[in-house]
Amino acid sequence: MPMKETYGAQPPIELLRQIINVKDDKNGGFYDLKKIGLFKRVAKTLFLAANAPPGGGRSEVTPRLIRHFHLVNIPDLSNASMKTIFLSIVSGFLQTFSSDYAPLADPVVDGALEVYVDIQKALLPTPSKSHYTFNLRDLAK
Repeated sequence: MPMKETYGAQPPIELLRQIINVKDDKNGGFYDLKKIGLFKRVAKTLFLAANAPPGGGRSEVTPRLIRHFHLVNIPDLSNASMKTIFLSIVSGFLQTFSSDYAPLADPVVDGALEVYVDIQKALLPTPSKSHYTFNLRDLAK
């Protein structure tokens, strides 16, 4: 996201908002920089967006832009849910081995989830390294 100006606006976001907002004849497009006063309308266009919570180089998206979208939030899994999922996977995997290994599923999953939670807290994305975020798929590997 672009840096905020003195008054809190982010010009690229305001341009998108102006293009998306079609409630009156002054919006739903943009002005031509070469032909002063010429307003170019954008028609028959759908906008789809995705974002993550602010932090690690991600700025907050303005409510003026968000109001044009339907929001769907997918919360993180609880530790109990993650344990149930991975315990069933590891238990199923260990069934192919001797029955001596079956009791190891619970401590292996507990240890892996403990490492995952610690890494989630310690290895946060930064503005210079925002391209990668450790997630649950990494634990499954």
